[in-house]
Amino acid sequence: MPILLPVSIIVSILLIAKGSDWLTDSLVPIARKLKTSSISVALILVSVVVSLPEILVAVDSSLRGFQAISLGVIFGSIICNIGLMVGFPAIIRPLTVSKNMILRDGIFSIVIPILIFAISSGGQINRLHGIALLLLFIPYLTNVFLQEKHTEYNEEALTRDIDIELEMIGFDFGHIKAGWLSFISGLSLLLAGAYFFSGQLVTMVKLFNLDPLFIGMTLGAFVPSIPNIAAAYKATKKGLTEVAVSETIGSNVFTLLVTTGIIAILSPVNLEPNWIAFDIPIMMWISFLLFIFMSSGRGVSRKEGFVLFFSYVAILIMQVILIQR
Repeated sequence: MPILLPVSIIVSILLIAKGSDWLTDSLVPIARKLKTSSISVALILVSVVVSLPEILVAVDSSLRGFQAISLGVIFGSIICNIGLMVGFPAIIRPLTVSKNMILRDGIFSIVIPILIFAISSGGQINRLHGIALLLLFIPYLTNVFLQEKHTEYNEEALTRDIDIELEMIGFDFGHIKAGWLSFISGLSLLLAGAYFFSGQLVTMVKLFNLDPLFIGMTLGAFVPSIPNIAAAYKATKKGLTEVAVSETIGSNVFTLLVTTGIIAILSPVNLEPNWIAFDIPIMMWISFLLFIFMSSGRGVSRKEGFVLFFSYVAILIMQVILIQR
């Protein structure tokens, strides 16, 4: 079994990445048909698609009875997204951030982690909390729609950018024509990859007696994010320097509200004291750090990208040190 684990994880990565690729390919025609008044639908659609692998892995881990892995995937994906989807691309090229993004998405991106910390301080995220988190996603969506409704865009350019964003997710091999076949095939591969991967995470925890939260926050968060990290890198190289930040924030908000809400509704989540003392605060800290960089008026510079990237590396190192005590 230990020998097969690396092979199984690689297979999971391929399934998740190719599933994300075909699924998003099927959404490209939708993006092309969108008008300016419906552009917020496309922005939300991208956020949902970007978050889907993490959601599937987290929910399946919870259904298997390993909620600590699920929480690790949720918290870890926030940290991973900021460090690798914003920090790493910013090192390559400074990222632009619009004022609209700061006022609309940036504020949500720091308020929600604080809210998660507040409800977690009691030691449990119960079903009522889960329902409340899901319901809180409604005002976020409403805010997006209202902001986009009163914002003027170059319709052709923005639709093209969203088109490119969707096409960049996944691995560049095995393309099939966009349509129902790509949608069904992509969703099937994504479901299979998430199910297979969450099974490997559970196996690792059982086989090597590893800390489930640590496994979720490291491997569990990183692998489902690979297609999105690659998309952010490719978008930045092509000059779409706002994509990395917008996708990260949208994905983080969706993951914290929707995924945490679903998991808590499935079964109340009991939190360990060290999660409340370290893991959730560190997620809040790096979220706040990104917001400060966004609010500077310069976007995210190369130096700030280095800070975010190495903050992610430092957090991983601290987690390794803490679990060995």
